[in-house]
Amino acid sequence: MSKSPRKQTNRPAGRKLRRVIEVSGADVLTDVLNGLGLQSRLFCRSQLHAPWGMSFEKGDSAHFHWIDQGTCWLHCPGHLTEPRLLQSGDLVVLPYGDAYYLSDRPGGEAVPVLDLVGGGTTGRCRLLIQGGSGPLTSMLCGSFSFLRDGVPLLALLPAVLHLRGDTSGTRTHLEPVMRALVVESEDALPGWETVLTRLMDILFVRVIRAWLRDQPTDSHWLAALNDRQIHTALSLMHETPEHPWTLQTLSRKVGLSRSPFAARFTRLVGEPPLTYLTRLRMHRAARALRERKLTLAAAAQLAGYTSEIAFGKAFRRIIGVPPGAYRRSTTAQSGPSNPTVG
Repeated sequence: MSKSPRKQTNRPAGRKLRRVIEVSGADVLTDVLNGLGLQSRLFCRSQLHAPWGMSFEKGDSAHFHWIDQGTCWLHCPGHLTEPRLLQSGDLVVLPYGDAYYLSDRPGGEAVPVLDLVGGGTTGRCRLLIQGGSGPLTSMLCGSFSFLRDGVPLLALLPAVLHLRGDTSGTRTHLEPVMRALVVESEDALPGWETVLTRLMDILFVRVIRAWLRDQPTDSHWLAALNDRQIHTALSLMHETPEHPWTLQTLSRKVGLSRSPFAARFTRLVGEPPLTYLTRLRMHRAARALRERKLTLAAAAQLAGYTSEIAFGKAFRRIIGVPPGAYRRSTTAQSGPSNPTVG
């Protein structure tokens, strides 16, 4: 039996094939988070023996709790008609800053958490040991907030976001991050604060991803990322907002005709494509004025405007103040201080 001829190749002998593939389009969620200034904190590691209870007053930050061991009950009168059982591996996020409390049993009494962890302004994670001689519940408690206004990201989430620990998604994507947070907060090795900050940022993104997977594409702009063509359009705008995008060029890029694209974008995102683009440009310019102290002409160019007058009118309409006044006000401001909890 004769052998088949060897397939010819133009690749020189001894050289390996190499392919470099660039992922196209900007990461929309990362761009939004960078503009908002995500701030995250791990404020306490709790070891609680029944009976116990701790309450959290209304505030400006979103809180989260991860149950490492045992169980507890969440009471959130404004949003839950009855206490919610949280079990080992569960993660709960309360994004609106509402008052609530946790306890070892339904209806249990609670002590304000500030009375338990004490005062202080360091913002470092603390170990809280509380309760009696009953069963142990251990958990991690932390918060998320944003330094700046912009896209109302937290407002898109449900008032009580409960991610169950017995699902494959939680075990695969959330539990490893939480375990790493436990280790870093316990060991406090050199660089632990930096590691905690990075892990908390990862946690926030993975929480958003976990919630986003179950959202219908027409529920709000973030869920529109589940739609391939609208996601592509958003990525293009976030990657080069200064580009002279039109309905025609955007629709051609995503493979739709102009009218169906505009209607679909508006339905999923909540506003027309060019309205979204203008708002994105103004927030990008505001960030540049705030962080890079650009001239007004440079900020206008960054936003895709050749006229400072047109840029100034659009900036004032979206941001609320003229760009020059905005730059002066941010120069005089300093960042907010970190509260003890939240």
